Amino acid sequence: MIKILPRYIAKTTIGATGLVALIITGILFIMTMLGEFKSIGEGDYTIVQALFYVLLRLPNQIYQFSPMLILLGSIVGLSALTSHKEIAVMRTSGFSARKIIYSVLNAAVIVIIMVSVIGEWFAPNLSYKAEVRKENAQNAGQAVVTAAGVWFHVGNDFIHVQHVVGRELLEGVTRYQFDDNRHLQAAYYAKKLSLENNQWQMTDVVKTTFYPDRTKSESFPKAAWNLKFNSNLLNVGLVDPSEMSLPKLAKFTRFLEQNGLQASEYQYQYWQRIFQPLASLVMIFLSILFVLGGLSSATLGWRIVMGILAGFAFFIFNSLFGQLCIVYQLPAMLAAFLPIFVFALFGLFLAKHLIKR
Repeated sequence: MIKILPRYIAKTTIGATGLVALIITGILFIMTMLGEFKSIGEGDYTIVQALFYVLLRLPNQIYQFSPMLILLGSIVGLSALTSHKEIAVMRTSGFSARKIIYSVLNAAVIVIIMVSVIGEWFAPNLSYKAEVRKENAQNAGQAVVTAAGVWFHVGNDFIHVQHVVGRELLEGVTRYQFDDNRHLQAAYYAKKLSLENNQWQMTDVVKTTFYPDRTKSESFPKAAWNLKFNSNLLNVGLVDPSEMSLPKLAKFTRFLEQNGLQASEYQYQYWQRIFQPLASLVMIFLSILFVLGGLSSATLGWRIVMGILAGFAFFIFNSLFGQLCIVYQLPAMLAAFLPIFVFALFGLFLAKHLIKR
């Protein structure tokens, strides 16, 4: 019988987490869809495209909320067992608080693995595709993202960018300059295009001029970029850290470091994603203590409120250290791990008193 109890606790906890996930998914869908209404009508962006955008972004949004989601699911599941006096019967029959904690944590590992696989392997790619579809529709053909980079159409010029590093730095820029009769006049290739003193500058430039009977090539270490374009178009090529898989995020971080660019935000995002399964585990640990510890006599609603407060406290603490990491150049790994460590210590303190009871 004792062997059946861990499976029963795991089944109840996972089922409650799934129910909470459905509710939160519905809330996120409605909130995100309402936010997209203001963008409908920009360029070729329609309500159908907005719907696809919201649906493609949902897995990534759920993954971002997964620690709080798992915390609430565990509270609901354990509260259901407590309200039916099942936890009390288990403890009376010799199933200790320590065993209950282990049973819930074992179930949590299954949920965390499933969420992590979806969140790291599928969600970033789907979210990136959603952003690309939206930007392509809103720009109405002025900017298009392809597998080989980003294309911009400005006047009689077509520009290809291999990599949009930021709003002030582009890498691998090729410009094709046409006349009004669509005849190719010149082609430029620049290793880098950077914004310096409000003026775009090309670095390591090769210019090829096309004449009716010949071509002429010239090389320049640096040259001014004499074409004006809306810098907002660069948004289509920018990739948010949450839309990158962990390998891509690590590669992009190394690229920024090698080029002497600010990489703190990406470093922090990388380590935060590495530690996210651990954060979810700590949240579940706290949920057990809320139900079996000081809140054992509280109502389900009050436990959920306390769970939400704990989740938001962790979220705020996490965001605070993230900003400190970016602004004051704190070690990214420390900034990502410290909030988890503090909450884990708090949980161990509560667990010590619970197990003694």
